[in-house]
Amino acid sequence: GSWHLERQIDDRRAVQQGRLAGAAVFSPEGDGLLYREEGRLAIGGHDGAAEQSYRYLFPEAGRAEVFFRDGRPFHALDLTAGTWTATHLCEPDRYEGAFTALGPDGWRVVWRVAGPRKDLILDSTYRRAL
Repeated sequence: GSWHLERQIDDRRAVQQGRLAGAAVFSPEGDGLLYREEGRLAIGGHDGAAEQSYRYLFPEAGRAEVFFRDGRPFHALDLTAGTWTATHLCEPDRYEGAFTALGPDGWRVVWRVAGPRKDLILDSTYRRAL
């Protein structure tokens, strides 16, 4: 389905705040789902279009494996308890994600990214598009 997406960005290394507003859509693709987000990103001197996509596969009920568009693994996801934490090592940086179900029509994920190249907090809220 379709979701409204609001993302707050705190780039602590560059000492700047940003925002992405747009939409995220999950659509069937093969034996899983294709996630595609598109929006407008404003941060620093940049204000323009942004996009991202991932592939979700479901090895068992209630559990997903998330992959980058090039097929590399990103993280596992299981929201059956309403929350989930995930770690992704993108050497030399580390991504720590905290997922929270906000009910049937919303969810949130906060990624904290730390390492020699990055120091970010990406706080995204999704609301079901009606």
